[in-house]
Amino acid sequence: MIQVENCQLLVSCCNQNGGLYLLDFKDKQYDLIKILDVECRGIVKYGKYFLVVSNSEGIFILDDKLKIIKQKTSHKGLDYHGAAIKNDMAFIVETGTNSIGVYDLRKDLLKIDEIRFSPNKITDVCHVNDLFIVDDSLFVSMFSYPNHSADGGVIIEYSLKDRKIINFIYEKLSQPHSVLFHNNHLYYCNSVKFTVHQNDKEIFKSLGYTRGLAIHKQTMFIGQSESRHLDKLLKDHTNILFECGIYVHNLTTKLSSFISLPSSEVYGILII
Repeated sequence: MIQVENCQLLVSCCNQNGGLYLLDFKDKQYDLIKILDVECRGIVKYGKYFLVVSNSEGIFILDDKLKIIKQKTSHKGLDYHGAAIKNDMAFIVETGTNSIGVYDLRKDLLKIDEIRFSPNKITDVCHVNDLFIVDDSLFVSMFSYPNHSADGGVIIEYSLKDRKIINFIYEKLSQPHSVLFHNNHLYYCNSVKFTVHQNDKEIFKSLGYTRGLAIHKQTMFIGQSESRHLDKLLKDHTNILFECGIYVHNLTTKLSSFISLPSSEVYGILII
C-alpha cells in the first residue's frame, strides 16, 4: 500500500451488491465500513451534511455521523446518476429523461426546475451521467449528443445564466464519467478505454472500467468496476481480472495501490 495522508472517503457503488462505504485512511492503514446497504450513485457534501442519490431508493440526506435524516423516494423512469450542489439547490442527473433535475434543499427536496438535453421525452438518448459546477457553468459528461457533428461521448459546458450549452469541450470519448475540476484542471474518466485524463492528456490507465474520481493533495483515488459489457471488452483485453475497487495513485511518483471492494461497480468518490 502506498503512503496516503490521513483522510476519509465516501465511495458509492451502484447496481448489484451496491452500497455506500466509508474508507478511512489513518496512520498508513485503512478501515472500510459499509454505511448504506443499498445501491448508490451521486454523492456530494452540503454544509455539514451529505446528499446521496440512489436510483432504487431515492435521495438521502445524511448527517455528519453518516446517519439518514431525510429520504425522498425516486420517481420511476428518472434513472438518477450524478449530483452536484450550488447554493441550496441540488442538481441531480435524471438519465432516463436526458435531464438534470433541480431540487430545492430548503423546501424538502422539492423539484423546481430541470435542464433538458433532448427536445422531446425520448428515453435516454444521451446517457447524461455526471456533472460538476464551477461558478455559473455546469460541466456535464454524456455518452452522446443528438445531431451533434462528432460521434461518441462528450463533455459539455452549460451556462446556468444563459440556460444553454456554450461549449463542447471534449468529443469522441468512450462513455465518459466523473467530471472533476481541481487546481484549474478538468479531470474525467474515459471509462471504456480504462483511462483517466487531465484536460486532454491521459494520466492513468487501469485494468478495468474507470468511474469515480477524487483528489487529496498528491493522491488521486480512481474507481474501477466489473464491466457490464465484459464480452465486448475482452476482445481487446484478454486475461484481465475486472475487479471492483479503488486505485490509490500518487500523482508525483506515479505509484499505485489497489483496494478491493465487496461490490460490483464503483460510481462516485468523495473526500470528506
